[in-house]
Formats: sequence, C-alpha cells, structure tokens
Amino acid sequence: MQNLRFPFLLCMILAAPVQAEIYKYVDENGQVTFTDVYRKGAQRIEMPGAPATLPPAGKSPARASGPSPANFPRIDAGTQKRRDDIRRQVLQDEIDGERRNADEARRQMALGERLQPGERATDASYLNRVNKLRASVQQHEQNIVSIRRELANLK
Repeated sequence: MQNLRFPFLLCMILAAPVQAEIYKYVDENGQVTFTDVYRKGAQRIEMPGAPATLPPAGKSPARASGPSPANFPRIDAGTQKRRDDIRRQVLQDEIDGERRNADEARRQMALGERLQPGERATDASYLNRVNKLRASVQQHEQNIVSIRRELANLK
C-alpha cells in the first residue's frame, strides 16, 4: 500500500495542470464533432472551472463600458422618467410589504421567545425555534436595507 501512494500522488500532481480548449464543429452533413483543434466555423466550449484564456491575437476584447455606438437605440427623457417612476413605485411597494413582514416576524419572535409549559431556556427545541425566528427578523431587515439602497440609487 505504501508503494502505491507515491506514484499515485505523482500522477495526480502531473495531471492537474493539463487542460485543453474544446471546440464544437458541425459539418455540412450535420455531424457534430468535439475536438481540441480549431476548425473554421467551430465554437469554443466553455468548461466549468477552466481558467479564463486570452482572446486570440489580433482581436480586442469587448469593452465593458464606454460610449454607446451611434446606432444604439435611445430612449427619450420622458419615457425614461416614466420608467423610473414605475420602478420607484414598485420598490416603494416592496419596502412597505417588507416592513409589514418584519413587524409580523418581530411579533412572532416575541411570542416564540415565551417559554412553553415544561420548557426550559436551555432546551434544544426552544433554542432552535428562537434562532429561526431571529433569522427571519434579520432577513426582513436586510431586505429593507437592500431596497432602501436601490431606492437611493435611482436618479
């Protein structure tokens, strides 16, 4: 058993960095071929967990920000304002609902923190119940903070 450990570990170490780009190619007959050799018209398949690769030479990466192209569709200010007003109203409705839910969760927590007959504060069932109720209150409070942040980001 000891003799097999070292070769096994050596194989694992040597095999770890081996990776190849995989391409999917469909020929004129509809035959699908997966290969590590690029052919014209092939599509690169992204493998989960594979490291990002640099774009091929001569091609520039897509820009994440910057000016829009001249032919990019524009929205007039009035339409955008109406959309922003609708979004603001939706977020306001969501925050109102979350506040109601948080109030209800606090009420449930106050009731749930009361000891039942024959129950002790150190019982696992009591502690589990109280922890779930506190987590529910915290989740609603976090939701309220997130919605407030979204409202503040609106123009």
